[in-house]
Amino acid sequence: MSKDFWIGGILAVVIISLAVFLNLNYNHNDDLSANISTSIDIDNGDSKIEWEHYSSYDIELNDTYNIVSSGTYHFTGTLNEGSIIVKVSAESVVKIILDNVTIKNSTGPAIACYGGDDLVIELKGENYIEDGGEYDARWDEDIKGAIYSKSDLTFQGTGSMTLLANYEDGIVGKDDLKFNGGTYKITASDDAIRGKDSVYIKDGDFTIENKGDGIKSTNETNITKGFVLLESGDIRISSGDDGIHAYRTLIIDGGELQIEKSYEGLEAQKISINNGEVTIAANDDGINASGGTTTNANRQNPFNADENCVLLINGGELYVNAAGDGLDSNGWIYINGGKVIVDGPTNNGNGALDFGAGIAMNGGFAVAIGASGMAENLGNTSSVNNVSIYFSSTLPKETAVEIKNSAGETIISHTSAKPFSHMAAGTTNFENGETYTIYVNGEVYESFEISDVLTVIGSGGNNFQMGGPGQRGRK
Repeated sequence: MSKDFWIGGILAVVIISLAVFLNLNYNHNDDLSANISTSIDIDNGDSKIEWEHYSSYDIELNDTYNIVSSGTYHFTGTLNEGSIIVKVSAESVVKIILDNVTIKNSTGPAIACYGGDDLVIELKGENYIEDGGEYDARWDEDIKGAIYSKSDLTFQGTGSMTLLANYEDGIVGKDDLKFNGGTYKITASDDAIRGKDSVYIKDGDFTIENKGDGIKSTNETNITKGFVLLESGDIRISSGDDGIHAYRTLIIDGGELQIEKSYEGLEAQKISINNGEVTIAANDDGINASGGTTTNANRQNPFNADENCVLLINGGELYVNAAGDGLDSNGWIYINGGKVIVDGPTNNGNGALDFGAGIAMNGGFAVAIGASGMAENLGNTSSVNNVSIYFSSTLPKETAVEIKNSAGETIISHTSAKPFSHMAAGTTNFENGETYTIYVNGEVYESFEISDVLTVIGSGGNNFQMGGPGQRGRK
């Protein structure tokens, strides 16, 4: 084949790629950049229950206890070989008060609810829950949690619970699962907290160590479900798989979240961080907005960009330390506010920023460092001026980079947690027409002037860059 044929073929691929990205960009629904939480269905039915209308019972645990009717059941004592079992009609509501209770069951779950409308578990004092390493044949095969409920399940109270899940999961809700107070220490052989329809943490203190996902929702069929919502609380997670994984939507509205160990820190199709303090350590991607069928192999392919995937950062403080991509979306990334710091990958096969459809920074403060091979910038159609710096060599960890304006005021300051050769940074303090100087460990590296939204210093990395709400490329 002739040389002209090959050149023509390559140009055709480039033109098609451009057309695909321009189509994605111009047809993008900008409502996604404002709010992705309006369609979720939060079930607050437990708060409407008038418990005084139901009977109440005081029980000293010494054997398996079966609950067969609505009411409040106040448990005390120790049960070394048995369970609390709830088998009630579909419209029934049950409140279990655990008051300095110990429940261990070597052959099954500690608490199992087979149905009903709502189950509420209230914590008083210090409680201990432990299931067996194997469940015997009398239990339904889908019961795989030390605490398991087929009805809506709510935890509340001012007490604490230490839970050891030897079989698989810690707490499982096959409907909506909510936490409204309490202190939890959960160690699980697989997932720690799993709610099929949703996991809603309104308040609580959580220390989670597990081999699967830390917090997870799994509903694939109902478009208003399959979400995780963190409203407040203090959450620490050390996971063998994902820190938090929602099938559809993950929203962080406040509180403090520390993912100390994970494969991927946060994963969902749509992720919105609106407030709070979030710290993530990940062996692969720090945050991954992806659909259920997308694989690592095709995330860089423009033909597989998925506009339904959105990472939206509206506020709060976010720090990511990732061995893979730092912030990754198969679709869009929006930074509208807050403070974002990413210590990204050291290998050139990943980037501190990675997106399939585009990126826009419209407010806040962002610094993302990492290897330069697949480095991305913060977008030349952003509302906030930003820079993309390709350093002339790989700088070692604990390198201090500062960017100062002509008056000597520090605009950007970051000390790296690992080696890096690229920095993307944006802030509302970058002004057009102003001259800035880059300092590396206190020494002048280079000066530049901002004359456009995106300023590129140096060269390297991925020269053919597509995407963004507009294009992102070299200037």
